[in-house]
Amino acid sequence: MIINYLKRKKFIKKILGFIYYVRYLILIFIFSIILLFMIPKLFNYVDKIDELNEILKNQHGFIIKNPNEIKYKILPQPNLEIKDAYISIDKQFTGIKFKKLTIFTNLKNLYTSDEISIKKIKFNGNFLGYDINGYYAPKQNINLLFFKVQKLGIESKVLLDNNKKFPKLSGIIKSKFLNDKVIINFDYDKNLKIKNSVYKNKNIYTNFNGKFNFKPFFSFQIFADIKKVKLANLKLKKLYHLIFEEISNKKLNGEMFINYLSKKTTGKTKNNKINMKFNNGDIILKNSFFQFSNLDIRTNFYLKKYPLYKDLNYELFIETENINKFFQTINVKKNKKLKKISASIKGNINLDAQKHYLEKIIINKKTIEQRELIKLKIFLDNNVSFLLNKDLDKKKIYLFLKDLIETI
Repeated sequence: MIINYLKRKKFIKKILGFIYYVRYLILIFIFSIILLFMIPKLFNYVDKIDELNEILKNQHGFIIKNPNEIKYKILPQPNLEIKDAYISIDKQFTGIKFKKLTIFTNLKNLYTSDEISIKKIKFNGNFLGYDINGYYAPKQNINLLFFKVQKLGIESKVLLDNNKKFPKLSGIIKSKFLNDKVIINFDYDKNLKIKNSVYKNKNIYTNFNGKFNFKPFFSFQIFADIKKVKLANLKLKKLYHLIFEEISNKKLNGEMFINYLSKKTTGKTKNNKINMKFNNGDIILKNSFFQFSNLDIRTNFYLKKYPLYKDLNYELFIETENINKFFQTINVKKNKKLKKISASIKGNINLDAQKHYLEKIIINKKTIEQRELIKLKIFLDNNVSFLLNKDLDKKKIYLFLKDLIETI
């Protein structure tokens, strides 16, 4: 026991003696490491933003504009910290002010290569009043852009083809916002093209393709193919507000084509289709078709936006081989005199005042009298706004239609 203790003591003494003799070598090594990180090429770019931008532009297609402060930092690894700057792509500001940009480089590039190779750029900033943070990381085959907008519940991962650089891009966007998920395959040159893309949440699953033009003005063309939808969970009020308020007020220009294959009825399936055109705030629905119960409904409408109000002109064409089957669905008494129905309805709605004006209703070539139209107008004025403020509930819609038919 005593012998082992003496041996350990002697060994430790030798180690300490060795360290004492090489202490200067250790100090020189530590000092060299500090110098290695303190005076690399990256340090030269602290006061040379133009040289740094030349590298960023050549390698990645963007530059840094109007930085307030640039610092070189050693820890956690050599990096440039840039404060209060904008990113410019193709001579245009992105509109995002970055509170802080942190540029990391590969250590092997600090001295050996002619140019700095970016490993990662971390950022946090503000866009349209919302805080945004994330990072940009060039990889071998792709460049990864990740960002979050926490207040909006948005989290996105963008996989960019590194054979292209800003502003010409192609890649995949995988984004999640609240309970919605979207995957977009895109290619951008003079316009933005998307293909084989998916939007989904618990209520809807749809594939879509499209094209977005930005010059000479913004316009779009979208083709959507709805694979699954739970109509009972859709919010009628939100849907109405989205189409007739938000989209109309944005004065958009473009086209949207939506297809949805309905469930089989009597062994048949029919494609529901909606063709919408947006013209500087006006919305035009033309030759759109959908099924409701056993009714085949074709519709046209024109939403015209005036300075003080919105006006909706519409036409409905309704056909069915057996109207009594529909009556049974909504709990209306069977009409033995009626079976096959072909009807057209033409009218107008002042959307802001929620006032309805029925111009003409024809059922099986018989025109409904004016006094009946007045009764229908009063019913619609009193009940439609109440229905639109509710969720898309079958029972409420059936009750509304039952009362409407019994009014005639």
